[in-house]
Amino acid sequence: MLQFDYTNQIKRALLQMVKDHGEGILDDEKRFISLMNDYIPEYERERRLFKHVLSNNILSQMRRDDNQRIAILKAREFMSNELFLADTAVEFVLTCFTYMMEWNYVSPTPQAAQPAAAAPADQTAQQPAAAAPAAQPAAAPAPAKPVTSEVLYTKNDAKRASGLFNTTARVPEGYTTIEDFAFDSSRIKAVELPTSLYVIGEYAFSDCKKLKSLELPVNIKRIGKGAFSSCSKLSMVRIPAGVTEIEENTFQFCTGLEVLDLPNTISSIGAEAFQGCMSLKKLFLNDSVKYIDDTAFKMCPDLTIKCYENSYVHRFCEEHRMRYEVVRKGFRG
Repeated sequence: MLQFDYTNQIKRALLQMVKDHGEGILDDEKRFISLMNDYIPEYERERRLFKHVLSNNILSQMRRDDNQRIAILKAREFMSNELFLADTAVEFVLTCFTYMMEWNYVSPTPQAAQPAAAAPADQTAQQPAAAAPAAQPAAAPAPAKPVTSEVLYTKNDAKRASGLFNTTARVPEGYTTIEDFAFDSSRIKAVELPTSLYVIGEYAFSDCKKLKSLELPVNIKRIGKGAFSSCSKLSMVRIPAGVTEIEENTFQFCTGLEVLDLPNTISSIGAEAFQGCMSLKKLFLNDSVKYIDDTAFKMCPDLTIKCYENSYVHRFCEEHRMRYEVVRKGFRG
């Protein structure tokens, strides 16, 4: 009988993966599978099982059902009767998926019941020495935002800061989050951001066509999708370490962007993230990058990607016939 001895480690790693990259990955099969290679690299058999289940839309069907109990029953029945999975495999998948989605579930089988415990903190000693960092035990499910006390810089604040005669917007120290669409279509040419800032909301600076100068503070952890889309005069951006994802449309149609520096914490580049960055000629992508959407660099005619040999980025460039240059280990931009 199939046994799954590392259920605790795997389910925690999957939960951490969702916390790091957002619930959107649960609806993106290709990206989910790609990220698993990074978060549970040592569990090949389990990854194959998850891939098989995902390709049959089990997870998406579970998420679409309003009743969790019924969703679990349907998933169990389908995996048993249509995919012909063993009971232990079915319960392993359900245990991991429900934990990852933070649903309440206790497996009826003895083998899977123990790993389904709600409080994993007391299992620290069971972590294998080779476990990926993302698989560290999480005490209680926490919000995805990196700060416990949010101080929101709102659209009204932005409107006052970017008045008719202001060319530089200054966000005061103490604010942790810039609201979605806060500076959308503003006339500002520069923005000064505080060191207290952790999150830049979705489309926060989109369509700021005069914005030229931008320095992102070191504590930034998330840049929302479309945050700087259509900032056509923005020429240079350095993303600080700590940001793990370039979300979809983040720099879409930044036609003047020439210099882009990404840290080695970036693991994912979303759809159309750099679409239409026509002035971007070179970009170094570290081997920390494990997922690039097919449309991420659409309409970047002069771009050459610098990457390490045999890395995910190297394979991506070859598969998509993108210009690339292999660099030696230790190369930095």
